[in-house]
Amino acid sequence: MTIETKDELRMRVIELLKDNVDDPNMLDQYGPDEDLSALGINSLTFIKLVIATEMEFGVSWNDEDLDFRNFSTINQILSYINLNQGE
Repeated sequence: MTIETKDELRMRVIELLKDNVDDPNMLDQYGPDEDLSALGINSLTFIKLVIATEMEFGVSWNDEDLDFRNFSTINQILSYINLNQGE
């Protein structure tokens, strides 16, 4: 699936995050470079997000990239999706 705008992609990633965090309303107050671990995202939640992004955006995650520390902000997730979408 092709994303038309960066805003659309950001909103879709935020919706995926809202489906997987303890308090989805907190995401409305988070900036794109704030650490998501404060929202209760842990390694199990991260794996759920990996699967969701694969299904939603057609992103293939490389095994060596599956480290939550590399994707602890919304901007890091967006960058990875932009670079790897449709591969």
